[in-house]
Amino acid sequence: MIKHSKTASALAALAITGFVFSATAADTKPLKVYILAGQSNMQGSAHQSTFAAIGDDPKTAPLLSEILDENGDPVVSDNAWITYLTGRGDADTVLHSKVKVGYGFDDERIGPEYAFGITIDKALEEPVLIIKTAWGGKSLAVDFRPPSAGPYQPSAKEKESNRAPEKEKVGHYYREMIRFVQTTLKDTASIRKVVPAYDAEQGYELAGFVWFQGWNDMCNRHHIEQYTGNMIHFIRDVRKELAVPDLPFIVGVLGVYGTAPDSRQFDKGLPTTDFRKTQFAAVEQYDGKVEERFRGNVIAVDSGPYYELELSDIYWKRRMTGNWKQRVKKGEMTPKKFEEECARFGFGDGELTATEQNTWDRCASNAEYHYLGSGKTFVRFGKALAEAMLEIQKK
Repeated sequence: MIKHSKTASALAALAITGFVFSATAADTKPLKVYILAGQSNMQGSAHQSTFAAIGDDPKTAPLLSEILDENGDPVVSDNAWITYLTGRGDADTVLHSKVKVGYGFDDERIGPEYAFGITIDKALEEPVLIIKTAWGGKSLAVDFRPPSAGPYQPSAKEKESNRAPEKEKVGHYYREMIRFVQTTLKDTASIRKVVPAYDAEQGYELAGFVWFQGWNDMCNRHHIEQYTGNMIHFIRDVRKELAVPDLPFIVGVLGVYGTAPDSRQFDKGLPTTDFRKTQFAAVEQYDGKVEERFRGNVIAVDSGPYYELELSDIYWKRRMTGNWKQRVKKGEMTPKKFEEECARFGFGDGELTATEQNTWDRCASNAEYHYLGSGKTFVRFGKALAEAMLEIQKK
C-alpha cells in the first residue's frame, strides 16, 4: 500500500484533490487507516448485555476472552482509534476515542467496528485508525449514489406518483462520507484530534474499505435491478476519489435470514436471495467492468453464516403470536383460529417456553432486520471482516 506523508505541499493538495503520496523507508510504521461505511447494520444494534451469551455456545465461547477483560467488562483497544459520523436524533454526530463499546446505535451498542478494530489491533504493530460513516435507512441507488453512476432515473411508479427523490438528495451521503474521510485526514492536527500520538513523520496509509449495507435497496425492485452496477461504480469512485486505485475493498453481503433465506418460513415477501445475488455479482464482475488500474483486491464477505436462525425463530414466534393475541382480544380472530395458526407454525400453545424466553433475554436486543441486536452475530462478523482484510493485505 501507499504511505501518505504530511509535507506542507501534500496537505495543500489533500484539501483539494484527495491525497498526495511519497515513498518512505521500509522500516517505518505508518498509521493504518480503515474506512467502514453503510447504513443501519454498519451503525450496529448489538447491546453489550448480549455479550455474555457468546459464552453459552462452546464454539464461540473463546471469543469472550477477546472482547471482555479480567473483570468481565468490554475491552478497550490498545492501539486502535475510531472516529464516527452518524445520525443520532435529529442531527449528525461525530464521536471519537479508542475502539470500544459505544460506536453503534448508542453508547451501549456495537456494530462490526468493535471486533474489527480489536482484531486488526492485535494483528498489527502499527497504530490503527477506523473512520466510520453510517446512517440508518439509506440506499445505494439514491443516498450513497456514486458520481459515475449518473443521475438517478426514477421508476415509472415514482414518476406517476411524483415521488422521485430531489436532485440534491441523490448522492448526499456518498459526498458526506468522502468529506468526512478527507476532513479527518486533512493534516496532522486533524488526525491528532482522534489519534493523539500520531507521528507525522511516519505518515498514514489508507489500508482498506468495508461496505455493509443493503436493506433499503432490497425493499425496492427498481433499486435491486441497478444494485450490481451501482456497487461497481461505488468501488471505483471511492478508489479514484481517495487516489488509491488498489485500495482493498470488502462488500459485506446482507445476511438477514442466513445463507438460504428462501428456506425460511417467515417473511417470504422479501426478495432477500435476489438481492444477495446482486452483491455477489458486483464483486464477481468488478474487474471486467473497470479500467486495469482499478482491478483486484475486491472481495465479498457474507454475513449470512453469522445470523442466528434459532433466535430468529423465537423473534417470529413472539411477533406473530403477539399479533394474533391482539386480534383475538379485538374479536378479529377466534380462539380456535389462534390454535390452528400456532399448530401450523409449530408454536405450541403460543407462549414462549422458559428456555426460549431465557435465550431471547440473553441474546437479542433488536429486530430481525438489525440481526436481532445479537452480540454473537456482530462480534463474529466484525472479526470475519478483519480477518478477510488482513488476508487481502498479505497478497
